[in-house]
Amino acid sequence: MRHFLGKRQLAFVLAAALCLLAGCSKAESIRMDLSRQVTSLDPQFATAWESQVVMLNLFEGLLIRRGDGELVPGAAESYEVSPDGLTYTFRLRRDGTWNDGSVRNGIDPTPVTAKDFVFSFHRIFDPEVPSPWAGDFQAIQNSREVLAGELPKSRLGVRAAGDYTLVITLSEPSPILLEQLAGPGALPCNEEFFLSTWARYGQGISQILGNGPFRLSSWDREALVLVPSSFYTGAQQVLCPSVILYTGRAEEKGTTQWELFLQGKSDFCQATSRQAVEAEEKGLPLILTDETVWALVFRQEEGEPLASREIRRALALSIDPDSFGDRVPELFGRTDSLVPRTAALMGEKYHDLASTQPIPYDPEGAREALREGLAQLELEALPKITLLLPESAELAVLGGYLQRIWQDELRQTINLEVVEDEEFQRRMEAGEFQMAIASLSREGGTPMGALSAFAGGSSRNLANFHDPEFDSLLAQAQSAPDLRQAAGYCAQGEELLFEEGVAVPLLTQQGYCAMAQDLEGLDYRADRVLFAGAKRGGK
Repeated sequence: MRHFLGKRQLAFVLAAALCLLAGCSKAESIRMDLSRQVTSLDPQFATAWESQVVMLNLFEGLLIRRGDGELVPGAAESYEVSPDGLTYTFRLRRDGTWNDGSVRNGIDPTPVTAKDFVFSFHRIFDPEVPSPWAGDFQAIQNSREVLAGELPKSRLGVRAAGDYTLVITLSEPSPILLEQLAGPGALPCNEEFFLSTWARYGQGISQILGNGPFRLSSWDREALVLVPSSFYTGAQQVLCPSVILYTGRAEEKGTTQWELFLQGKSDFCQATSRQAVEAEEKGLPLILTDETVWALVFRQEEGEPLASREIRRALALSIDPDSFGDRVPELFGRTDSLVPRTAALMGEKYHDLASTQPIPYDPEGAREALREGLAQLELEALPKITLLLPESAELAVLGGYLQRIWQDELRQTINLEVVEDEEFQRRMEAGEFQMAIASLSREGGTPMGALSAFAGGSSRNLANFHDPEFDSLLAQAQSAPDLRQAAGYCAQGEELLFEEGVAVPLLTQQGYCAMAQDLEGLDYRADRVLFAGAKRGGK
């Protein structure tokens, strides 16, 4: 890399960026509320949704996944796949650059080369500090051996064949590799800049260097501000003058993101089905996003009764979903799967490719499992167990019905606790619950992304479930030779979760995004927001 910004140069560029921002009123900026602080923008390690929103606008990967799921060229202008499906050759744009130049000082930006992508994958499979994205790319040749420290990184099946040709070699075909390459884990990283940050890469505004349509002009506890990069040459047409991402503003002001949106203080907001009805009544535009599955999740903590597989199965098998009737909240639907109906593999719906046997209603089997579980625990009856619910989802009626089911079928009393959403989220993330009806997070709109919420190493593993067989099925799904086999491994994984009494799918909820009336061109999906094409109407 030829140039880095010194402190004086960096201060000058930031000052210029702030002047640019001052010329754009908040009314012209696109404003969004994030639920919490962004603490890292390191693509190979930051997994929080808030971080991903920022990173996918600061960086550009080989491919870009649009809100409708279409894959379009990013840093790569084209690619070829060998007939056996094992070798992917990407041709990078020769005009792609890092955002490290200076127009005022006449400093040219550094080109983005194939080596930048090779270095990213070396970081993913670093045996000393492995990336949380390593599981997504296990089909890459020698990845397991490199991750285990048995082979050097140079043997990983990712190499630069010249400055602008990247070759990825797989040990077995993967039908979802291209989708994964459009995710945050595969974003490029310049090695020289990375080393210059002294292990603080992605931790602050001077420790981040992107190649995407935006760059950071400020980053503090209140907000992150993105402005268009002067050096971006990619296919995304940048119409957005600036983006203000408020962090934790709703909690600080004692309100909600939805209320801030209705007050005109932000320009779009995720909406529940009920909020979508409210938005329609106000004439606000809506777009559909991925569905969300709500499930009864059992927290497995050593020494607790729900650590017992039989106790969990007893509670699960005693539930008769067909008897829910009008106890299902308005605008929710019933589901028997932990994978949303909108989940897809390369454009094909998962539920068209595979199916799972739902958890059966088996009251006698439930009573037998309870007797066995209590005997193993040397108990006469279950100690105090509490079902936790979020207030806004209006699940109290359904929760009360589950209480009655467990009382009638198992003669066990389960407590019910309904808390405000912020407290619910805090307790779920901290693992401070026994069982809860919670919305399951999902990654990338794929079945693997949905089921990875139960993977052993996942930070989203609410159930605290750890099973090598399940993790192996997810890994096989990532590298299956065709979509139907990938879906089949996912179905096996889901059935294993049912057999182990990990979670019971209950409800499905269509997701929505409500937008300000004058907002145009926002590329929105539940796992990503692309701002480049967004603008105010008439601007």
